[in-house]
Amino acid sequence: MINVLFFIFSLVAGIIMAELAYLFLLITDYFIRGSFDFSLPEVLHNLKVGGGGGFIIGIGIVLCRLFKIKGF
Repeated sequence: MINVLFFIFSLVAGIIMAELAYLFLLITDYFIRGSFDFSLPEVLHNLKVGGGGGFIIGIGIVLCRLFKIKGF
């Protein structure tokens, strides 16, 4: 059960990190140009990228815990 929680938390964390990175880039772009260039397709793309990264990290953590690798 705890492996499933690690997987879900890493998936959500990957999505949150991708969206925060996009927000940081938007703010930086605003300071440079003075206007926002916000588009919904980019947000959805970042959701997919964050979900994919979180999925890979989650699977890695779960496998490390299943094989009882030291430190996990």
